[in-house]
Amino acid sequence: MLRRVARVLAVLMLFTGAAVAPTVATSAPAVAAPCTGNGGTDNDGNVVVDGQCPGEDGDDGDGGGDGGGDGSVRECKYGSHVIPCMKSGAVYNSERGCYMKLISPPPPKDDKIWDGKTEGYIVACVPPEDECLDDVENYTYLCAPFRLWQEDPPPTEVGPSPLELAERAVARMQLTMGEIGSTPPSTEVDGAAIGIVGMPVWLWVSNPADNTTGPITRSETDGGLTVTADGTLSRIEWTLTDADTGTLYARTTCAGDRAPGTPWSEAVSNDARPSPTCGFDGAQSHRSGNITVTGTAYWTVEWAGGGVTGTIDVPAQTRESTLAIGEAQVLVQ
Repeated sequence: MLRRVARVLAVLMLFTGAAVAPTVATSAPAVAAPCTGNGGTDNDGNVVVDGQCPGEDGDDGDGGGDGGGDGSVRECKYGSHVIPCMKSGAVYNSERGCYMKLISPPPPKDDKIWDGKTEGYIVACVPPEDECLDDVENYTYLCAPFRLWQEDPPPTEVGPSPLELAERAVARMQLTMGEIGSTPPSTEVDGAAIGIVGMPVWLWVSNPADNTTGPITRSETDGGLTVTADGTLSRIEWTLTDADTGTLYARTTCAGDRAPGTPWSEAVSNDARPSPTCGFDGAQSHRSGNITVTGTAYWTVEWAGGGVTGTIDVPAQTRESTLAIGEAQVLVQ
């Protein structure tokens, strides 16, 4: 009983002095009356969730919220408190800081909550009272339930976990190994191009874009939770293989800023210097014939949202092309 009296006094304090009102338009009562109605509003017109006020003793409903340290479980917080993500059939909205549920039947269209609108939904927004009142000395939270109009109905199920949203964001990135630029040009690009044994092979990504060379950022939002993922091309591993025998005879890795490589041009190099960032030097290019060059891209993705952070392993992306390499004396004849 003493605890319940303290709650009422705390709510009175919020509405008589230093409380900071929310930015949304509300039609909240000065003090919430006992929640004795059967959902929607109580006998005094106050909004409730299935006849039970947040903070009252009893079942906290179904739903999670007691985990998610790695982002694999949806975790809901009100201030510093971890709370259930669903309570008495209402889903918690972290952006508004309350449990939201459709008021059914809705109030008549001449009710001021509609503000002249004829379409949309009237939603009950019920803060988790216990947690709110614990922070009453900060005058941060308004503990009375209120109604609001919104264009879409509130969700009826707890949304995806932060990790699931991060995985959606990564899928939207469509990360890939870019197209191969090389000296000599690959036979797919120029069937008449022939390189020379002992000459450096320059390698680069010829179609630079956020999903081939990075960096890339994508966000996903669902159920009031937003997760942002940042992808970085960490390295490309290159190999030279004899196309006829399958023998691997050269390997190199271009990492960090060097990963995208440097496109060759006469303005960059008109002699036999190796690439300043990525490729094989003349000593490594010592075979003639058809050579398979393979590039394998490795991406690093970090994400944050819902109060947690993490990384996602991205499968390696591979692309290959064929180079024609000849002996210098043969080419001269």
